[in-house]
This record gives sequence, C-alpha cells and structure tokens, in this order.
Amino acid sequence: MSENKEYDFEETVVTLTDEDGTDRDFYVDEIYPVGDKMYAALIPGDVENVTEYYVFRLKDLGDDDFELEDIDDEEEYDAAADAYEECLDTRAWNMMNEEDEE
Repeated sequence: MSENKEYDFEETVVTLTDEDGTDRDFYVDEIYPVGDKMYAALIPGDVENVTEYYVFRLKDLGDDDFELEDIDDEEEYDAAADAYEECLDTRAWNMMNEEDEE
C-alpha cells in the first residue's frame, strides 16, 4: 500500500482477472455501507483521467479479510453505485470547503 499525501489515506490496490484472463490493477477508492451490506468502489489503476468505476459487494471472511463479489441484481448495483456517487459528491464538497478555509 502506498501513502497518498494529498488525501492522507492509504491506497489499496487489488488485481482482478477479467473474462479474457487478463490481470488489471484497481484502486479501492471507497468502502461504504448501503443498508446492512458493505460495498467497495474500484477505479482502474492504469488511467490518468478516471471516468469509470466498478462497484462490488464485500463479503466478510473474518480476520479482517474480505472478498469482492459481483453484483448481479440491477437494483442492488444501482443503489450501491448511487451511494458511491454520493460519497464522491461529499468528498468534492469537503475539498471545496477546505480550499475556501485556506
């Protein structure tokens, strides 16, 4: 994990394998709850301008281990994606307010 000085958090990188067997690195951008489930929003690690993200359900394996699960239900995915968008809006709002205070 590397320390991101600008936002003061540790970046977690995970490697996922797509349908073609190609490994890709993703940053875990946000972990957040929706109802009684936890979700993670991942952004591709190989792009400069982030225009896409992927949302996964987190399955708790115990001992601080988690597994990313695909979300097959469209309503669940939409709710998790909407919640991530709200996280992004809150982050942008907080950063804007911090800049105003300087």
